[in-house]
Amino acid sequence: MEIRRIVAMAALAAWMALAAAHGAVPERPRPRHIGVNEGLPSSTVNGIAEDRQGYLWFATTDGLARYDGVGMRVWRHDPDDPASLPGNSHTTAVHVDAHDRLWVAVEGRGLAMLDPARRRFTHFQRGTHPAMGSDDVFAIASRGGEVWFGTYGGGVHRIDARGRIARFGAAQGLPDDTVISLAFDARGRLWVATPGGLARWSGRGFEAVPLPGPQPRPMVLSVSPVGGSLWVGTDIGVFERLADGRWRQPAWSPMFERPNAVVSLVADGAGGLWIGSQREVWRVPPGGTPVPVGGGVPRAVLQLVRQANGAMWFPVSGAGVGYLRPDWKRLAAFPPGFGEAERTRYPALAPARAGGVWLAGLRGDVFRLAPDGGLHRIAADAQEALEGTRPIALLEDGDGRLWLGMNSGLVRIDTDGRVRRWGPEGDDAALPGPTIAVLGAADGTVWTVVNDAGLQQREAATGRVLRTLEPGVASGLPGADFEQARVGPDGMPWLATGAGLLRWDARAGRFRAPAGLPAGRVFAFAFDGPDRLWLHRFAGLARFVRDGDRWRQDAQVGLAQGLPALEGGALAVDPRGRVWLGSQRGLYRWDPVRAQVRRFGLQDGLSSQEVIDRALVLGEDGVLTASLEDGGLVRIDTGFAEPRAVPPRLVWDAIEVRRGGRWLPLPRGAALAPEDRELRVRLRLLAFEDPTQNRYATWLVGDDGGWTPTPNGERVFAGLPPGEYVLRARATDATGTPAREQVLRFRVLPPWWRTGWALGAFALLAVAALVGAALAYRRRVQRRAAWLQSQRERELAHRASLAKTRFLATLGHEVRTPMTGVLGMSELLLGTPLDPQQRRYAESIRRAGEHLLRLVNDALDLARIESGKLELADAPFELRPLVEEVAALMAPLAERKGLAFRSEIAAGAPAALRGDRSRVCQILLNLLNNAVKFTERGEVTLRVEALAAGVRVHVCDTGPGLNEEQKARLFRRFEQAEGARTAARYGGSGLGLAICQELAGAMGGRIEVDSTPGVGTCFRVDLPLPAVEAGSLPAAAGPEPGAGRYAVLLVEDDPTVAEVIAGLLRAQGHAIAHAPHGLAALAEIGVRRFDAALVDLDLPGIDGFELAAQLRAQGFDAPLIAITARADGEVEAQVRAAAFDGFLRKPMTRAMLEAALDAAVRHTAPAPQPA
Repeated sequence: MEIRRIVAMAALAAWMALAAAHGAVPERPRPRHIGVNEGLPSSTVNGIAEDRQGYLWFATTDGLARYDGVGMRVWRHDPDDPASLPGNSHTTAVHVDAHDRLWVAVEGRGLAMLDPARRRFTHFQRGTHPAMGSDDVFAIASRGGEVWFGTYGGGVHRIDARGRIARFGAAQGLPDDTVISLAFDARGRLWVATPGGLARWSGRGFEAVPLPGPQPRPMVLSVSPVGGSLWVGTDIGVFERLADGRWRQPAWSPMFERPNAVVSLVADGAGGLWIGSQREVWRVPPGGTPVPVGGGVPRAVLQLVRQANGAMWFPVSGAGVGYLRPDWKRLAAFPPGFGEAERTRYPALAPARAGGVWLAGLRGDVFRLAPDGGLHRIAADAQEALEGTRPIALLEDGDGRLWLGMNSGLVRIDTDGRVRRWGPEGDDAALPGPTIAVLGAADGTVWTVVNDAGLQQREAATGRVLRTLEPGVASGLPGADFEQARVGPDGMPWLATGAGLLRWDARAGRFRAPAGLPAGRVFAFAFDGPDRLWLHRFAGLARFVRDGDRWRQDAQVGLAQGLPALEGGALAVDPRGRVWLGSQRGLYRWDPVRAQVRRFGLQDGLSSQEVIDRALVLGEDGVLTASLEDGGLVRIDTGFAEPRAVPPRLVWDAIEVRRGGRWLPLPRGAALAPEDRELRVRLRLLAFEDPTQNRYATWLVGDDGGWTPTPNGERVFAGLPPGEYVLRARATDATGTPAREQVLRFRVLPPWWRTGWALGAFALLAVAALVGAALAYRRRVQRRAAWLQSQRERELAHRASLAKTRFLATLGHEVRTPMTGVLGMSELLLGTPLDPQQRRYAESIRRAGEHLLRLVNDALDLARIESGKLELADAPFELRPLVEEVAALMAPLAERKGLAFRSEIAAGAPAALRGDRSRVCQILLNLLNNAVKFTERGEVTLRVEALAAGVRVHVCDTGPGLNEEQKARLFRRFEQAEGARTAARYGGSGLGLAICQELAGAMGGRIEVDSTPGVGTCFRVDLPLPAVEAGSLPAAAGPEPGAGRYAVLLVEDDPTVAEVIAGLLRAQGHAIAHAPHGLAALAEIGVRRFDAALVDLDLPGIDGFELAAQLRAQGFDAPLIAITARADGEVEAQVRAAAFDGFLRKPMTRAMLEAALDAAVRHTAPAPQPA
């Protein structure tokens, strides 16, 4: 290990020397990180691929992401979408084939293919494709229509153009069934890396390929074709197989033994390599030694991508993805605290005679940054003498002495290391204030520029002050507000001030404003030769040329050219005539030849985009150096050859139409419907150097006057009239390289009434209208007569319906009142000692009364259904108790006829449902009653089973059965199977089944019948009632132990009904006081106290509602129970809204009275008070 470390250090030193020899700035790759803040789902990226359109795809540990330079679109697993990604965690590899299909490996979940439209995934897993040997896919490659992938323990697989899978393993010559990497070389041969060695596909099987050296079959971790060669990464180093089949092992191969083996490798396009190892990314210069790029925690770099323009993409563990621009060699960025430098700002820069630049920091540190990137500190004694100082300006004079302008004072470091100081006092005292510039004039003297004070000229050798210039007429200085100072091509000092640009006139001994230059503040200036001058002001850059004794402006660069309005801090002009402007918003470059502004900032790898004022210098070697606000530094080779311009791809990222308040995708070639009011298009220029500087323009031909700038590449069209449209789009990247123009053709359809066939139809209709005009009047008279007749018939039908409804309601009321007496008296009679014949007579009376009541109830239900007033309850109820209750009622009837009765609830049936329990019970009782009634021998069965939504009930019998004609009219009203014969033999109204069908339909279900004459009949009832948890049902209220006997006030005008109710209550032990009308009731409560009151609603004089209000007004706080014979459905709601606590409909039984009375008394009883 120690030997390897020494080799690596030696290689690094050799590489630095090589960088210094071959480049104006050292190669220091600083990738731009794209991570979670940019929308990446995870900072751990396992694979990278570029598709045919130019999008970048990232396989992460939390889904698949696509990057367009602006944002991410993420694909994840959706349990409800079988066409989604098969899993989110650890997408381990991604590959794009020749058909632009995306292949994604998901750990433990096989392979997924995303179609070119990017809409759905097709899954390849062992569960659906038995030919696969494993669901752990490690590597993917493709050629033509075939896709090959390698798995863990499952060998190599091939998917052909038809989607068929073939598997190859050890039996076909593969050294190991675990495949780590595979790739096609330039000749189309497939190479496979396995733990058991290297293999090559022969067309029929695999053949092992030994490597040179003592270990011919090492563990192979990668195969990477580069040109005609094949690079093989193993656990014992890296090997290159040349085009002629010979093997070569580079000298630096031992650096890449396991655990730093090569797992990915691509060419850099210039004879060098990029290597992804088990720990990090490495750069191999042509003929050089690998150098680590750095960044991120150590982790295997499984995939590298080099784009056509030379840009590089690679994973950076913990940060996401690293992007290296194609022109990354142009600059060297030094982060804060680089080398031995302190983490502080370095506002003082100056070219160094020995090469590179001098740096002076705010802590007094002075270094020379050499061209190779090395940092050299000044002599220790001199450095110690500078501790605590704050240099802000720097100059190396012609004799190698360093002059440092301080925040207060001046310091000189001689070549022998001695340090001299000049403060505000003493001989040759310095001017008080910050020295912003130290200039070396052509005559050998040194000038210091001090803000708020003035200038001094000194003798370089002795430091003696030769001249002091303070603001005033004599000096020509209108003030001491200086922005920048430099020595011009004429060897004289020039000053940028708040009043304009000034030049030293040696003859006059004062500063003057050059003729032709504008007045006003100048932030920075620079010369482009002796006859061209650039100024920077708020309005932007301005170029002036010398015209005799004057200066004349001939160029302006501002907002229109892309240069923002800002306060520049420094200006420089490189040998190509390009202007560099340092500012707080970044470093800007204006290229007069290309008429283009280019900004350098964070996207170029700078640690900060803020350039310190006046901290920008251009060396004689053409290298520009800028000091940054965070303490970092950047050196740019202004002579760097621009990379070959590769036109970026411009794509229609989204074409959407607004429908129903949502943006929906619009397929290419589809038309906008007449009701589509908005069309939105989103363009993406897939150029990643600086996406914020990508520029878009669109032109809707025939609508726009020309090209329209389109910020962010998005445009919305609203209210487009019908017609054919052509939308043209173009874009340029940050370097000004244009993309190929894109054209979108679309149509906006006219409304139907403006289509050709509609207009033709309108013409025909107009002709038909003219032809039919003669008949219109007669038809109008006929229609008028018919309409009046229909109105009369409709009115009569409406009145008949109302009359029928009122009749049935009145009938129900009039029948219920006497039925109360009939049923009540029969119940009272049955409660007395009777001989068998008397009891039979009484039972017959009760059954006849109940039958009559059922007929009335059926007629009322039918009336409610017809009028649309049938209301169904919506409450949870248990299914099994309901079925058991129905079975308990019907089983005795069946047994009485000698029939077997069976009931069954399937195991999967829901425990509870939500719906109207009483109506479900009514349906079952009606069907079972019919089954028992019409069956003479055999059995009747009731079975309940589950449906996908709700339940299905089967009611079957072994009766006479039905033929097709009988089944057709079975559910009609007032119809029976054999008409009058059935009615005569079995009785009934013919309404029961019709009402059951109506009730089932009201619940969203239906009743169907299967029957065979002579065999039997089976009714199938489907009720789609939602299932509920049995635990969510309210607990059933059982009878309260020890319920007492109550004093009850009965207010009833009908003496028979009153006698029945009183008799039923007295039989239960209650004390009853009867009042025949409201006044008697009010009198009763004045002399007695009651536990409850039963009040008839239809009383003479004041009705039950008014009586209840008066009772409450007089302090009657006992529960009130309404009793009525009304049949309408609204009465119960009216009762609940009034002062009543309970409701009973006549006729009523003893049990109904007891239950209502106990419930009302318990509900209103006061809660017990604590002792």
